[in-house]
Amino acid sequence: MILAQEGYSPGVQALSLMDDLVAVPQREKGGSVALERLDYQASWAVSLVLTLHEKSDDYAVAFEFHDDIVVLNDSSQPTQARFYQVKTRETGHWTVKRLTQRYKRRGGSDKIPSIVAKMYDNRTKFGSAADVLGFVTNQPCEFIEKSKCPCPFGEGDSVKTDALRKAIAAEVPTFTASDINLFEYHLSDLPLSRPGTMLRGLILQFLEHQLGIPDCPSSAFVVVILEHARERSKHMRSVTSFQDLMRAKALTRDQVQKMLDEIKRRHQSRPKWSAVSVDLTGISPVQKRNIGRAWTGYEVDKLSRASLTFERFCTKLRDLANSIDDDNQTLSEIITSNRGRVRALAQQFGISQDDAYLSAAFLYEFSS
Repeated sequence: MILAQEGYSPGVQALSLMDDLVAVPQREKGGSVALERLDYQASWAVSLVLTLHEKSDDYAVAFEFHDDIVVLNDSSQPTQARFYQVKTRETGHWTVKRLTQRYKRRGGSDKIPSIVAKMYDNRTKFGSAADVLGFVTNQPCEFIEKSKCPCPFGEGDSVKTDALRKAIAAEVPTFTASDINLFEYHLSDLPLSRPGTMLRGLILQFLEHQLGIPDCPSSAFVVVILEHARERSKHMRSVTSFQDLMRAKALTRDQVQKMLDEIKRRHQSRPKWSAVSVDLTGISPVQKRNIGRAWTGYEVDKLSRASLTFERFCTKLRDLANSIDDDNQTLSEIITSNRGRVRALAQQFGISQDDAYLSAAFLYEFSS
């Protein structure tokens, strides 16, 4: 339960963190999130999910809900929340002045809250349940050594940290001196341009460690988990229950584990051309050779092509293959009778390949 804090109405019984996350109004957003920032934010969040999943504890990572990223210590009965604000810059260090600067509100004379005041707002709203207020960025901080990151603000240069503490206290009356250690500085290694490239390397290492499969097929996992992150980052008008929040805005340990189990199942059950080709009769040797070569190409694409469009094509192709239930057709007849539907699917997803490739792709999914 959240204990009463300054900023809460006295005498009102505190709600659980689950109830508060749903009931407490979110801070107003200053407009839509730029696609570039959303990709960086989602990529960093996914890297955080990988780190959390390596441990044995339960977790839930929520996107664009009360803050850019929120990490709960349990997916069903959370008691603690870590809030992360993601800010990127092309160049330059973050300074005390920049973190505490307040700008005039557009069209008015009053000023909007500073970055650190917005971060502290979660402590005001959620009390002691908000145990970390994280600041995530791609650029270093003037008062914190790079080697110390992630690092509480209070462990930075004492003079500048004291100036930061005084600036926050002047803006937020409920802030206390010890609250400075709620703030954490996270210096991300992800490049501002195309963060997904480095993320993919991290995912490959993660999959090899989790599944014990050398050269693990990472592309499908990359696509699926990033798509989950992006979908959950979209604005949502409201949620009416904690369960709604988990479904719409969060990635949980259970969900990630199911993704891993599916990747492993697919890898272990992937068909072999040497076995499938035996049953592929009634076509010319040249056609069979071309389909065999295309089979290798399709398998390589499935292993390495990190594309949401391609992954959706594979899924639809698998659905089509699984719908075939005609026991009277030979394998080559099944390929021929469904070639038109396979070609239509390829056109739908912008896949430009010849008949040998499309036949091999359909045959691969049919045999999986």
